[in-house]
Amino acid sequence: MSRLNLSGPGDLIAAVPFLLGFYPSDSLVLVTQDADSARLGLVVRADLVPPGAVPELAATLCCPLVSQKVIATFLIIVGGMDHSSASPPHRELVEGMSRALRQDGIDVVHALWTPSATAGAQWRCYDDPDCSGVVADQSSSPVAAAAAAAGAVTFASREEMAALLTPAVDETVLARRADRLRAEAVASLCSAHRLVAHRAQRGFADLQRALRAAHEGHLPVSDDEVVALALALSDHHVRDACLSFCMGEDAPAADRLWLALTRGTPPPFRAEPAVLLAFAAVIRGDGAMADIALCCADAAEPGHRVARLLSWAIQLGLPPKRMRNLAVDAADDARQCLLFDE
Repeated sequence: MSRLNLSGPGDLIAAVPFLLGFYPSDSLVLVTQDADSARLGLVVRADLVPPGAVPELAATLCCPLVSQKVIATFLIIVGGMDHSSASPPHRELVEGMSRALRQDGIDVVHALWTPSATAGAQWRCYDDPDCSGVVADQSSSPVAAAAAAAGAVTFASREEMAALLTPAVDETVLARRADRLRAEAVASLCSAHRLVAHRAQRGFADLQRALRAAHEGHLPVSDDEVVALALALSDHHVRDACLSFCMGEDAPAADRLWLALTRGTPPPFRAEPAVLLAFAAVIRGDGAMADIALCCADAAEPGHRVARLLSWAIQLGLPPKRMRNLAVDAADDARQCLLFDE
Protein backbone atom coordinates (compact mmCIF):
# COMPACT_ATOMS: atom_id res chain seq x y z
CA MET A 1 0.00 0.00 0.00
CA SER A 2 1.11 3.61 -0.63
CA ARG A 3 0.19 6.63 1.45
CA LEU A 4 -2.08 9.11 -0.27
CA ASN A 5 -0.01 12.26 -0.69
CA LEU A 6 -1.78 13.61 -3.72
CA SER A 7 -3.00 17.16 -4.17
CA GLY A 8 -5.84 16.43 -6.60
CA PRO A 9 -7.16 14.41 -9.55
CA GLY A 10 -4.20 15.39 -11.75
CA ASP A 11 -1.80 13.80 -9.26
CA LEU A 12 -3.99 10.71 -8.89
CA ILE A 13 -4.18 10.09 -12.65
CA ALA A 14 -0.42 10.63 -12.91
CA ALA A 15 0.04 7.86 -10.34
CA VAL A 16 -2.13 5.31 -12.20
CA PRO A 17 0.59 3.98 -14.58
CA PHE A 18 2.88 3.28 -11.64
CA LEU A 19 0.11 1.58 -9.70
CA LEU A 20 -0.75 -0.65 -12.68
CA GLY A 21 2.77 -1.14 -13.98
CA PHE A 22 1.90 0.28 -17.41
CA TYR A 23 0.23 3.28 -19.07
CA PRO A 24 -3.41 2.26 -19.69
CA SER A 25 -5.43 3.10 -22.78
CA ASP A 26 -9.16 2.63 -23.45
CA SER A 27 -9.52 1.51 -19.84
CA LEU A 28 -11.71 1.75 -16.80
CA VAL A 29 -9.54 2.08 -13.69
CA LEU A 30 -10.74 1.88 -10.09
CA VAL A 31 -8.32 3.23 -7.50
CA THR A 32 -9.62 2.31 -4.07
CA GLN A 33 -8.95 3.64 -0.60
CA ASP A 34 -8.49 1.76 2.63
CA ALA A 35 -10.98 2.24 5.42
CA ASP A 36 -8.91 5.01 7.02
CA SER A 37 -8.71 6.82 3.64
CA ALA A 38 -4.98 7.36 4.24
CA ARG A 39 -3.64 4.69 1.90
CA LEU A 40 -4.19 3.58 -1.63
CA GLY A 41 -5.76 0.15 -1.75
CA LEU A 42 -6.66 -2.24 -4.55
CA VAL A 43 -6.26 -0.93 -8.11
CA VAL A 44 -8.40 -2.62 -10.76
CA ARG A 45 -8.36 -2.11 -14.54
CA ALA A 46 -10.67 -3.36 -17.29
CA ASP A 47 -11.17 -2.69 -20.98
CA LEU A 48 -13.94 -0.27 -21.88
CA VAL A 49 -17.21 -2.03 -22.72
CA PRO A 50 -20.48 -1.00 -24.40
CA PRO A 51 -23.48 -0.15 -22.18
CA GLY A 52 -25.05 -3.58 -22.58
CA ALA A 53 -22.00 -5.25 -21.03
CA VAL A 54 -21.83 -2.98 -17.97
CA PRO A 55 -23.79 -5.26 -15.56
CA GLU A 56 -21.47 -8.20 -16.25
CA LEU A 57 -18.38 -6.00 -15.89
CA ALA A 58 -19.69 -4.49 -12.66
CA ALA A 59 -20.32 -7.93 -11.18
CA THR A 60 -16.76 -8.98 -12.02
CA LEU A 61 -15.07 -5.85 -10.67
CA CYS A 62 -17.18 -5.40 -7.54
CA CYS A 63 -16.49 -8.92 -6.23
CA PRO A 64 -12.84 -8.36 -5.19
CA LEU A 65 -13.65 -4.89 -3.82
CA VAL A 66 -16.38 -6.24 -1.57
CA SER A 67 -14.13 -9.12 -0.53
CA GLN A 68 -11.43 -6.69 0.60
CA LYS A 69 -13.99 -4.46 2.35
CA VAL A 70 -13.32 -1.42 0.16
CA ILE A 71 -15.46 1.54 1.20
CA ALA A 72 -14.51 4.16 -1.41
CA THR A 73 -13.00 4.35 -4.88
CA PHE A 74 -12.03 6.77 -7.60
CA LEU A 75 -13.44 5.84 -11.01
CA ILE A 76 -11.24 6.87 -13.95
CA ILE A 77 -11.90 6.43 -17.67
CA VAL A 78 -8.74 6.62 -19.78
CA GLY A 79 -9.22 7.10 -23.54
CA GLY A 80 -12.30 6.31 -25.58
CA MET A 81 -12.85 9.91 -26.64
CA ASP A 82 -15.96 10.71 -28.67
CA HIS A 83 -14.95 13.87 -30.58
CA SER A 84 -18.58 14.54 -31.54
CA SER A 85 -19.49 15.25 -27.91
CA ALA A 86 -18.44 18.09 -25.64
CA SER A 87 -18.95 15.98 -22.51
CA PRO A 88 -16.69 13.15 -21.31
CA PRO A 89 -17.34 9.88 -23.16
CA HIS A 90 -18.66 6.58 -21.78
CA ARG A 91 -21.06 8.27 -19.38
CA GLU A 92 -23.39 5.22 -19.40
CA LEU A 93 -20.48 3.00 -18.34
CA VAL A 94 -19.59 5.40 -15.53
CA GLU A 95 -23.17 5.71 -14.32
CA GLY A 96 -23.75 1.94 -14.44
CA MET A 97 -20.52 1.21 -12.57
CA SER A 98 -21.27 3.91 -10.01
CA ARG A 99 -24.72 2.45 -9.29
CA ALA A 100 -23.30 -1.04 -8.89
CA LEU A 101 -20.54 0.15 -6.58
CA ARG A 102 -22.92 2.13 -4.37
CA GLN A 103 -25.32 -0.81 -4.18
CA ASP A 104 -22.40 -2.77 -2.72
CA GLY A 105 -21.71 -0.02 -0.18
CA ILE A 106 -18.74 1.46 -2.03
CA ASP A 107 -18.73 5.24 -2.40
CA VAL A 108 -17.48 6.75 -5.67
CA VAL A 109 -15.36 9.68 -4.47
CA HIS A 110 -14.75 11.09 -7.93
CA ALA A 111 -15.51 9.99 -11.51
CA LEU A 112 -12.96 11.32 -13.98
CA TRP A 113 -12.09 11.12 -17.66
CA THR A 114 -8.78 11.73 -19.42
CA PRO A 115 -7.63 10.90 -22.95
CA SER A 116 -4.39 9.47 -21.52
CA ALA A 117 -2.48 9.17 -18.26
CA THR A 118 0.53 11.06 -19.57
CA ALA A 119 1.68 14.38 -18.15
CA GLY A 120 -0.17 17.40 -19.50
CA ALA A 121 -3.25 15.51 -20.72
CA GLN A 122 -6.55 17.21 -19.95
CA TRP A 123 -8.83 15.57 -17.38
CA ARG A 124 -12.48 16.30 -16.73
CA CYS A 125 -15.02 15.39 -14.08
CA TYR A 126 -18.28 13.64 -14.97
CA ASP A 127 -20.33 15.36 -12.26
CA ASP A 128 -19.18 18.97 -12.64
CA PRO A 129 -18.53 20.56 -16.07
CA ASP A 130 -16.38 23.23 -14.41
CA CYS A 131 -14.15 20.61 -12.76
CA SER A 132 -11.10 20.01 -14.97
CA GLY A 133 -7.34 20.17 -15.06
CA VAL A 134 -4.23 18.53 -16.45
CA VAL A 135 -2.42 15.34 -15.50
CA ALA A 136 0.55 16.15 -13.28
CA ASP A 137 4.17 15.63 -14.25
CA GLN A 138 5.00 12.01 -13.41
CA SER A 139 8.59 12.90 -12.52
CA SER A 140 7.29 14.63 -9.38
CA SER A 141 4.75 11.94 -8.44
CA PRO A 142 5.34 10.40 -4.98
CA VAL A 143 3.98 7.08 -6.26
CA ALA A 144 6.40 7.18 -9.19
CA ALA A 145 9.26 7.85 -6.80
CA ALA A 146 8.21 4.92 -4.61
CA ALA A 147 7.99 2.64 -7.66
CA ALA A 148 11.45 3.69 -8.83
CA ALA A 149 12.89 3.12 -5.36
CA ALA A 150 11.42 -0.38 -5.37
CA GLY A 151 13.00 -1.11 -8.76
CA ALA A 152 9.62 -1.44 -10.48
CA VAL A 153 9.41 -0.96 -14.26
CA THR A 154 6.50 0.98 -15.75
CA PHE A 155 5.72 -0.11 -19.30
CA ALA A 156 4.38 2.11 -22.08
CA SER A 157 1.37 -0.20 -22.53
CA ARG A 158 -0.09 -3.50 -21.40
CA GLU A 159 1.02 -4.96 -24.74
CA GLU A 160 4.61 -4.01 -24.01
CA MET A 161 4.38 -5.73 -20.63
CA ALA A 162 2.86 -8.84 -22.23
CA ALA A 163 5.72 -8.91 -24.76
CA LEU A 164 8.03 -9.88 -21.88
CA LEU A 165 6.57 -13.38 -22.06
CA THR A 166 7.03 -13.95 -25.78
CA PRO A 167 9.37 -16.86 -26.56
CA ALA A 168 13.04 -15.93 -26.44
CA VAL A 169 13.98 -18.62 -28.97
CA ASP A 170 12.70 -19.52 -32.42
CA GLU A 171 10.18 -22.23 -33.29
CA THR A 172 12.91 -24.67 -34.31
CA VAL A 173 14.45 -24.57 -30.84
CA LEU A 174 11.05 -24.88 -29.17
CA ALA A 175 10.16 -27.87 -31.36
CA ARG A 176 13.45 -29.56 -30.53
CA ARG A 177 12.91 -29.02 -26.81
CA ALA A 178 9.31 -30.22 -27.08
CA ASP A 179 10.46 -33.51 -28.64
CA ARG A 180 12.94 -34.08 -25.83
CA LEU A 181 10.41 -33.19 -23.13
CA ARG A 182 7.78 -35.54 -24.55
CA ALA A 183 10.30 -38.39 -24.74
CA GLU A 184 11.45 -37.77 -21.15
CA ALA A 185 7.85 -37.56 -19.92
CA VAL A 186 6.99 -40.91 -21.54
CA ALA A 187 10.09 -42.49 -20.00
CA SER A 188 9.02 -41.21 -16.57
CA LEU A 189 5.56 -42.77 -16.96
CA CYS A 190 7.21 -46.12 -17.62
CA SER A 191 9.56 -45.90 -14.64
CA ALA A 192 9.16 -47.51 -11.24
CA HIS A 193 7.75 -45.33 -8.45
CA ARG A 194 11.08 -45.19 -6.61
CA LEU A 195 12.87 -43.95 -9.72
CA VAL A 196 10.20 -41.30 -10.35
CA ALA A 197 10.53 -40.08 -6.75
CA HIS A 198 14.31 -39.91 -7.11
CA ARG A 199 13.94 -37.87 -10.32
CA ALA A 200 11.60 -35.45 -8.52
CA GLN A 201 14.10 -34.93 -5.71
CA ARG A 202 16.91 -34.47 -8.20
CA GLY A 203 14.75 -32.04 -10.19
CA PHE A 204 14.03 -29.91 -7.13
CA ALA A 205 17.76 -29.84 -6.36
CA ASP A 206 18.37 -28.69 -9.96
CA LEU A 207 15.88 -25.86 -9.48
CA GLN A 208 17.53 -24.81 -6.23
CA ARG A 209 20.86 -24.60 -8.08
CA ALA A 210 19.18 -22.66 -10.89
CA LEU A 211 17.80 -20.21 -8.32
CA ARG A 212 21.27 -19.68 -6.85
CA ALA A 213 22.61 -19.12 -10.36
CA ALA A 214 19.81 -16.58 -11.03
CA HIS A 215 20.94 -14.66 -7.95
CA GLU A 216 24.30 -14.29 -9.70
CA GLY A 217 22.74 -13.27 -13.01
CA HIS A 218 23.00 -16.63 -14.78
CA LEU A 219 19.79 -17.97 -16.35
CA PRO A 220 19.10 -21.26 -18.20
CA VAL A 221 19.64 -20.90 -21.94
CA SER A 222 20.78 -24.27 -23.29
CA ASP A 223 18.48 -27.11 -24.34
CA ASP A 224 19.87 -29.32 -21.58
CA GLU A 225 19.20 -26.73 -18.86
CA VAL A 226 15.71 -25.77 -20.01
CA VAL A 227 14.58 -29.34 -20.63
CA ALA A 228 15.84 -30.56 -17.25
CA LEU A 229 14.17 -27.71 -15.33
CA ALA A 230 10.91 -27.84 -17.32
CA LEU A 231 10.69 -31.58 -16.80
CA ALA A 232 11.27 -31.12 -13.07
CA LEU A 233 8.47 -28.53 -12.87
CA SER A 234 6.08 -30.91 -14.62
CA ASP A 235 5.98 -32.85 -11.32
CA HIS A 236 3.37 -30.99 -9.28
CA HIS A 237 5.19 -31.68 -6.00
CA VAL A 238 8.33 -30.02 -7.38
CA ARG A 239 6.38 -27.08 -8.80
CA ASP A 240 4.52 -26.50 -5.54
CA ALA A 241 7.73 -26.78 -3.50
CA CYS A 242 9.12 -23.96 -5.67
CA LEU A 243 6.41 -21.61 -4.40
CA SER A 244 8.75 -20.91 -1.49
CA PHE A 245 11.17 -19.30 -3.98
CA CYS A 246 8.55 -16.61 -4.71
CA MET A 247 8.85 -15.00 -1.27
CA GLY A 248 11.51 -13.20 0.71
CA GLU A 249 14.99 -12.45 -0.58
CA ASP A 250 14.76 -15.16 -3.27
CA ALA A 251 11.78 -13.52 -4.98
CA PRO A 252 13.60 -11.24 -7.49
CA ALA A 253 15.91 -14.04 -8.66
CA ALA A 254 12.96 -16.47 -8.83
CA ASP A 255 11.04 -13.97 -10.98
CA ARG A 256 13.92 -13.87 -13.44
CA LEU A 257 14.15 -17.67 -13.45
CA TRP A 258 10.40 -18.21 -14.06
CA LEU A 259 10.40 -15.57 -16.80
CA ALA A 260 13.39 -17.17 -18.54
CA LEU A 261 11.80 -20.61 -18.37
CA THR A 262 8.43 -19.32 -19.58
CA ARG A 263 10.12 -17.74 -22.59
CA GLY A 264 12.31 -20.74 -23.34
CA THR A 265 9.95 -23.67 -22.74
CA PRO A 266 7.50 -25.06 -25.33
CA PRO A 267 3.84 -25.74 -24.53
CA PRO A 268 2.32 -27.44 -22.64
CA PHE A 269 5.33 -27.47 -20.27
CA ARG A 270 5.49 -23.65 -20.42
CA ALA A 271 2.38 -23.51 -18.24
CA GLU A 272 4.26 -24.49 -15.06
CA PRO A 273 6.83 -21.64 -14.93
CA ALA A 274 4.09 -19.25 -16.10
CA VAL A 275 1.92 -20.26 -13.13
CA LEU A 276 4.84 -19.68 -10.75
CA LEU A 277 5.44 -16.29 -12.37
CA ALA A 278 1.75 -15.47 -11.85
CA PHE A 279 1.81 -16.60 -8.23
CA ALA A 280 4.86 -14.43 -7.54
CA ALA A 281 3.10 -11.45 -9.12
CA VAL A 282 -0.03 -11.98 -7.02
CA ILE A 283 2.01 -12.17 -3.82
CA ARG A 284 3.68 -8.82 -4.50
CA GLY A 285 0.38 -7.25 -5.60
CA ASP A 286 1.18 -7.00 -9.33
CA GLY A 287 -2.22 -7.88 -10.75
CA ALA A 288 -1.35 -6.92 -14.34
CA MET A 289 1.61 -9.28 -14.58
CA ALA A 290 -0.36 -12.02 -12.82
CA ASP A 291 -3.13 -11.74 -15.41
CA ILE A 292 -0.67 -11.80 -18.33
CA ALA A 293 1.19 -14.82 -16.92
CA LEU A 294 -2.07 -16.70 -16.35
CA CYS A 295 -3.14 -16.01 -19.94
CA CYS A 296 0.20 -17.46 -21.05
CA ALA A 297 -0.32 -20.55 -18.87
CA ASP A 298 -3.83 -21.06 -20.22
CA ALA A 299 -2.63 -20.71 -23.81
CA ALA A 300 0.09 -23.31 -23.17
CA GLU A 301 -2.26 -25.75 -21.41
CA PRO A 302 -5.94 -24.80 -21.59
CA GLY A 303 -7.78 -25.60 -18.37
CA HIS A 304 -4.59 -25.89 -16.30
CA ARG A 305 -5.91 -26.64 -12.80
CA VAL A 306 -3.63 -24.38 -10.77
CA ALA A 307 -3.93 -21.51 -13.24
CA ARG A 308 -7.70 -21.79 -13.03
CA LEU A 309 -7.66 -21.85 -9.21
CA LEU A 310 -5.36 -18.85 -9.09
CA SER A 311 -7.64 -16.95 -11.49
CA TRP A 312 -10.60 -17.66 -9.22
CA ALA A 313 -8.65 -16.47 -6.17
CA ILE A 314 -7.85 -13.20 -7.95
CA GLN A 315 -11.47 -12.72 -9.01
CA LEU A 316 -12.59 -13.31 -5.43
CA GLY A 317 -10.15 -10.67 -4.25
CA LEU A 318 -8.06 -12.78 -1.88
CA PRO A 319 -5.44 -10.35 -0.52
CA PRO A 320 -1.70 -10.91 -1.16
CA LYS A 321 -1.10 -11.81 2.49
CA ARG A 322 -3.65 -14.63 2.31
CA MET A 323 -2.16 -15.85 -0.97
CA ARG A 324 1.31 -15.79 0.61
CA ASN A 325 0.09 -17.95 3.49
CA LEU A 326 -1.48 -20.42 1.06
CA ALA A 327 1.79 -20.56 -0.87
CA VAL A 328 3.79 -21.26 2.29
CA ASP A 329 1.48 -24.12 3.26
CA ALA A 330 1.48 -25.63 -0.23
CA ALA A 331 5.29 -25.41 -0.48
CA ASP A 332 5.74 -27.03 2.95
CA ASP A 333 3.39 -29.89 2.07
CA ALA A 334 5.13 -30.44 -1.27
CA ARG A 335 8.57 -30.53 0.34
CA GLN A 336 7.36 -33.14 2.79
CA CYS A 337 6.08 -35.25 -0.09
CA LEU A 338 9.43 -34.96 -1.87
CA LEU A 339 11.24 -35.94 1.32
CA PHE A 340 9.16 -39.02 2.10
CA ASP A 341 7.93 -40.14 -1.33
CA GLU A 342 10.61 -42.82 -1.80
